[in-house]
Amino acid sequence: MRSWKIYTLFLFGLGLLMGACRAPGVSIMVSAIRPLDADCRVDREHSIARGALNINASSQYLLAVELENILEGVDIEGAGGQLLASGKENRVILTEWTRQYFIYGAEGTSRLILEESEPFSGVLEPNAETLLRVPLSMVGPLGAGEIKRVLLQAGAGASVGTDMVVRFKIRGKIMSSGKKLETPSMEFPIFVYLGDELPLCAEGERLAPVGPCALHGGQDAFVPICCVLGATDGECVN
Repeated sequence: MRSWKIYTLFLFGLGLLMGACRAPGVSIMVSAIRPLDADCRVDREHSIARGALNINASSQYLLAVELENILEGVDIEGAGGQLLASGKENRVILTEWTRQYFIYGAEGTSRLILEESEPFSGVLEPNAETLLRVPLSMVGPLGAGEIKRVLLQAGAGASVGTDMVVRFKIRGKIMSSGKKLETPSMEFPIFVYLGDELPLCAEGERLAPVGPCALHGGQDAFVPICCVLGATDGECVN
């Protein structure tokens, strides 16, 4: 049983497309946001533009961000084929990413409830020849706690919830010069709600790995369930 195969997939929304356009002065950018399967593999055939999260069941929303470095990288040779400059000097070392959580209310009003940052590791080769696809959680540990507090305070239940937008940015530096770079701000909307708590599993059962990266669900249509897991493949046998 692998219900993770059932995705709710969307084409990029207009806002995401606008954010991904190559604006003047932009050197690194997010080119796509993609779903992950139960083994944390990136689904390269689809993009995802919004999500839903039961904050009572999961404090993470997992996906993959696809990054590219559009700086030029050209080898320059001198007399006798001596390498004077390497295109690899325009490699970008990724260092950090930030997330801002906006809760939306009546008539399109919004308010920032929290901002958090975390270290971010990766290397982007120049010329956008090699895309970097990084699995990550769109909701961080501090963000999950604050979102839940806001929902409880507002009395928002499973049938109500609220729309949230995560505005994020990824930062890095050019390896050769140390010049700092960052992606344009991107926005990913998530409907967050207070749904059912995680089930209490009977003796011999465990929470099934139904969600992305074999997590227990709570994200999108991945509902947490208990089952007996097979000793060899870790899948439900009942």
